Amino acid sequence: MEATFMAALTGLTSIGGYYVGVKLLHLPTGGLGAAIGKMLESVGMVLIFLAVNLVLALMIVLLARGVTGAFVSAYVTDDSVWLGLSAIQGLAFQWWRGIAATSPPGE
Repeated sequence: MEATFMAALTGLTSIGGYYVGVKLLHLPTGGLGAAIGKMLESVGMVLIFLAVNLVLALMIVLLARGVTGAFVSAYVTDDSVWLGLSAIQGLAFQWWRGIAATSPPGE
């Protein structure tokens, strides 16, 4: 039930966003496909940073266990903050790539 509610609400706000974009902001409907493509690129970059962050955190935990001989908890990798931080990293990197693609070389 909760998943259906979330999906329905997200669908409604997406339709609302489309309506606002087309009717109020006069955005071209043809650009929506390109925007979705850019969004998927950004999501992919966030997931790459998330995977790298979690793998490195786990490797550091395992290294600390091996070096110290003491138990070091791997629960440090089980925190939703990793997703937020990875989102910041991934979006900044993606925007940097976008700016570099539109800037003249050397700038």
